[in-house]
Amino acid sequence: MRLDAVVHRYGTVDHPRWARVLTHAAPRWAAPVKPAAHEWERIATPYVGGDPINYLRFAREMRTFYQAHVREPVFLAWTRAFLWLLDDQDIAISVASAAGSTLAIFGAYLLASAVVSPIAGLVVAALMAGEYDLITWGMDGWRDDTFMAAVVLAAAGFVRLHRRPSLGRALFAGAAAGAACLTRITALSFVVPALILLVLDAPGGERRDRARRAALAAIVCAALLGPFLVSCAMATGDPFFAINYHTVYYRFGEGLPIEQPMSVAQYLSRKIAGHPVRVLDTALMGLIVQPFVTKFHGYEGYAPHIGTALAWCSAAGLLLLPFVSAGRMLLVVLVGSLLPYAFTWNVSSGGEWRFTMHAYPLYLVGALFALDRACRLALSLWRSRGSWHAPPRSFTIRTAAVLACATLGWAAYIALPWFVVREAVALREDVSIEAGPRDRVFFGAGWSVPHRDGVLVRVSRREQTTLRFPLPARRTYDIVVRLDPIAPELQRRVTLLLNRQLLGSLHLRSDPVRMGSYRVRLPEEQVRIGSNELTIVPDVLVSAASGGPRFDWLDPAERIGIRLWYVRVLAPPP
Repeated sequence: MRLDAVVHRYGTVDHPRWARVLTHAAPRWAAPVKPAAHEWERIATPYVGGDPINYLRFAREMRTFYQAHVREPVFLAWTRAFLWLLDDQDIAISVASAAGSTLAIFGAYLLASAVVSPIAGLVVAALMAGEYDLITWGMDGWRDDTFMAAVVLAAAGFVRLHRRPSLGRALFAGAAAGAACLTRITALSFVVPALILLVLDAPGGERRDRARRAALAAIVCAALLGPFLVSCAMATGDPFFAINYHTVYYRFGEGLPIEQPMSVAQYLSRKIAGHPVRVLDTALMGLIVQPFVTKFHGYEGYAPHIGTALAWCSAAGLLLLPFVSAGRMLLVVLVGSLLPYAFTWNVSSGGEWRFTMHAYPLYLVGALFALDRACRLALSLWRSRGSWHAPPRSFTIRTAAVLACATLGWAAYIALPWFVVREAVALREDVSIEAGPRDRVFFGAGWSVPHRDGVLVRVSRREQTTLRFPLPARRTYDIVVRLDPIAPELQRRVTLLLNRQLLGSLHLRSDPVRMGSYRVRLPEEQVRIGSNELTIVPDVLVSAASGGPRFDWLDPAERIGIRLWYVRVLAPPP
């Protein structure tokens, strides 16, 4: 299926012979199992712009495996091997990417077999093999597929070593961890915690043996990674040059100075020191929410709702994994591997799907784990024929702890945007309160759910609707309100109240291209320290039908007022 996708996007290969045979045969082989919805457009000028063209150049320029470079060596060497096999044709980068994606399928089988069962491993492998997004990204020449393969192999190695320590398993886990670090050096963010967990999460009598095996795995990993760090240190003075170099990209995306070099530690420490609440919110979203909600969408070509069912099973599985030792190791690898992404997913193109591709097989293992536990529970209940026994106290305590953590996480998801806005206002920065999935802490009763209308908007459904936002000091503020009438010919004015005191009126105007923008001053005497309420009162409510097709998602007879995009609190002038 991956070669079929390569052929559709980049064409067949005429030489060497083995490649010509494979690329001509791949569409026929894939046809019986490929859904009709799986289609890819041909690219006339491949690999122009972006990292793949640079990977091709770097691979061709590669002289030694451990050369000092801004890119770690595994994918460059992997690409160089396929360039040799394909007579130096550019399409080698796509075949290398597809080969890494295919290797990840076998890694996912090993991981699911170790955590759940061999049957679950086969199911996860099948789910990986046919997922549309994985196939699509797995042919364009990115290193993320190879990194995904390294992560799942390392995770499988750590899980197996954790279950039964042995010399062979320690060597495999260390080698896989070293390969992951040499594909992306940020893999240290999960390798180090996984090695520590091997020792800490061991029964008292086995801790010494676990420590020896973990030390061996660490030595193997260090032996593989060390020469690259030494090479970078000798050539640039920075052993972590391959990661620190890329802070330039993220600083540029944030509009920060890029003239001087800056390490990742310096970059993150400055972000945290300047906006601790915003960084906390960004990190939690990047660890828990963003990677998860962007997955499970590549199965709709097979049958509807498969992805939705898998997502719910995966969420349940992730909550159940802490109860077993293999699950705890899997979670450490998952969270640790997402840490580098968590702080930069909202900067420039740092949120691209491929950056969390490696988490996908771990989510799928979680889904199969939940299904396995559900089947075991159903079988146990059937065998017991109605007799009930109280669960062990330890199980009850762990369940309560997991539910408490889930509740705290949900509360943080809902409440943190409020404190992010408050922090920005306190720092005298512009900040917007926008309609969106996390806006319920700002929007009172009477608003519609967020709706995509070019941008996310909410529609007022009462004569008076309220928007709440924090102001940490009592002074004069300027805000910008972005809203539009539903029926411009019937609605001429909107009245605004701040904390139930008349603020003024907006004379509405309508532009089919740009949503209305109105600047409003909040006088100091009406401002409260803490929560403030902006009440919006349109002069008349109109039927949703009078707004035309734009409001087809509402009941045509429903009376509505305005549609609101955001309210922006402006920084005071210097």
